[in-house]
Order: sequence, then C-alpha cells, then structure tokens
Amino acid sequence: MPFTTTLPSPAPIETVQASHKRAIVPTQVNLLKLAKAANGFCTKKQARETLQNAGFVATATVLERLLNTAICIETAQRNRRHDSILKRLGHVPKIEQTTARGRNPILLPIGTPQARLDAVRCKAVATAARTMLRHGAAGGHSMGVNFAVEASKVDYVVTMKQNRDTYAGAYKGWAANEDHHLITVPKDWRRRVERKGLANLTGMMTLDAHPLMPDGDVLVYAATWVRQGRGYDVQVDHGYIAVLGGEHFHADSAQTAIKGVRRKAKLACAPVRTGVSPYKLSVDAFVKRYIGRNVSVSVSDAAASGSCDFGIRSWCASVGLDYDLGQATMAQVLEGFLMRPQEEVRRAVVYAVRRHRVESMTSVG
Repeated sequence: MPFTTTLPSPAPIETVQASHKRAIVPTQVNLLKLAKAANGFCTKKQARETLQNAGFVATATVLERLLNTAICIETAQRNRRHDSILKRLGHVPKIEQTTARGRNPILLPIGTPQARLDAVRCKAVATAARTMLRHGAAGGHSMGVNFAVEASKVDYVVTMKQNRDTYAGAYKGWAANEDHHLITVPKDWRRRVERKGLANLTGMMTLDAHPLMPDGDVLVYAATWVRQGRGYDVQVDHGYIAVLGGEHFHADSAQTAIKGVRRKAKLACAPVRTGVSPYKLSVDAFVKRYIGRNVSVSVSDAAASGSCDFGIRSWCASVGLDYDLGQATMAQVLEGFLMRPQEEVRRAVVYAVRRHRVESMTSVG
C-alpha cells in the first residue's frame, strides 16, 4: 500500500468566508431585497438557491419567510393602482364591462328553470302570508312553503320554539320566542288563487280555491283559507267562497255563501243620508267623524252589515279584540280600524250608528 507524506492543501480563503457567511440568518430587509431582485419565485428550489448564493442559511423557516415576502411584494404591486384610487377618492368606482360592440353582457340566471320557477312560487306564497298574518317574534321567524299534490294536504301550521341566544347583557340567557310557519299549498297556487284576486279576502289568506258551477253572476269556490288567531296562532277553515263584483263571502255551505254575498252587495249599494258618504272618507277622516259617538259596535252589527263570521273572527283576532265578548266600544273598534282598515269595518260602524239612532227615536216616541 503506497504511503505519502503530502499534506492536503488548505481551502481557499473565499470558500472559508462563504462557509462562514452561510451561517448568517437573513433579516427582513435582506429578504425584501432578495425577493424584489428575483421578481418572484416559481419553485422552492429557486428560492433556496437564491438564499445560498447570497450566503444565507436556507432552512425551512427562512425559506417560508422568503416566499411569503415575495407574495406580499407581488400583491402590493398588483393592488398599487387600486390603493391609489381608494386613497384619493375614498372608494373605487365601478367599471361597467361591455362587449366589443358596446353592449352589456347578458348574464344568465343561476339554477335550472324549474328551480327558479319554484323559487318564484315560494316567494309569492310567503309574501302573501307576511302581508296578512302575524309573524316576527323576538327570537326570529321563518316561512317555509311546501307544495301539495292532494287538496287534503293543504294546510298552514305555526310552530312556536324558543332560543336563549337573542338577549344579551342583564337579560342574557333568557328565552326568546320563535315562530316558524309551514305553508302547504297547491303548486299552481298563483294561477288558482292569486291571479283570480282570491289571495287576500278581508285579511284572510286563501290557500286553495276550486271553482264550482256559478250561480248566475255569483262565482263560487270550494276553498281552504287561513285566518289569524290569538298571538301567532292561526285557524285553517274549509268551506265555500262566493264572489260578486268586488264583494265576497265565506261560509260553511255554498248556498249560505251565495245568499251572503248577494245580501252584502245589496247593503253596500244602500243610500247614505249624509252630506259626504262615509265610504268615500279617508281612514283618518272616518275615525274623526265617528270617534265621539257613544255607541257600541257588536258582532251582530257586523253580520247584519254583510260580513261573514269567518271574516269577523279574523279581524278581531288581528287587532286584539275579543270576539266572544260580542261587542266593543266605538273607540276600540276605530282603534282597530286604524291598525287594519277594511271596508267591512266601515259598514259595521255605520250600521251600528243607524241602529242606535233608530233605537233612540223609538225610545223617545
């Protein structure tokens, strides 16, 4: 085995200095300079070589810092124009994108045609329910709509729940009521009900209406409707609706509905012995005319003026009057009329005033 006494030559001074320099941890300023000079990195290998060529350590932590610095520089350069406009104007004006011919692009709606049609149907039903029925408890509310294939499935259900996340401060943890409405109507509710003007009849929401044989000029429907109950409760009724011109009448039987709407239309056309008809007054003017009358308005007055029992119950529950008491003062009725003005209430008030006048004349005579 050959033996040599030749000693290894010492490493160059530049290599020794470079090996010492690789142990240096770069500062943030060093990383900014490297990232800006490189104008971004495509791979981690490129970033590692940049660190090593500059004489810095290339650990995983330092490498991650360098890549993040490069991303920050790229983002700042990309948003420089945006930030300049925002600083000067306080907002960035919207730029309308146009096609080559100068026309706005046509944006197709999201979803399938069937899904969009179902959304329109649900919105129409929910909007009608919010217009007529009480909703919006302190804890929140929801409106769900289902479509029924069979008429027997048509329904309106209100479920009350509670949550303890509504209140804060001293009342944190207290229970807050929620009202959740589930409405089940036919899929063609808009065509069967809404387009015929039957959706809102005296504050009652028609859920379904099946046309029957008309009685002369009276249109008759076998219908299901919902009316307001106490609080957020509702009452679903099944019966018949008769329509004559602008008048309507709800009843348990078709013949009762037909007779009721004919009588209601006849009473609506009865002459009024006053300078200005009370039916032509505004709501405030009507209240001002009758607020001082010491007269009670009864359920029988409303029925005698042509209102159906379902409508009377619905209106009383909507304005907070007790139907079972049978009557209310003029002030209470007019206060409810301000809350929910309906033509049937006008007729009941006028009828009560006439009845009181006749009774007074009879007692005097």
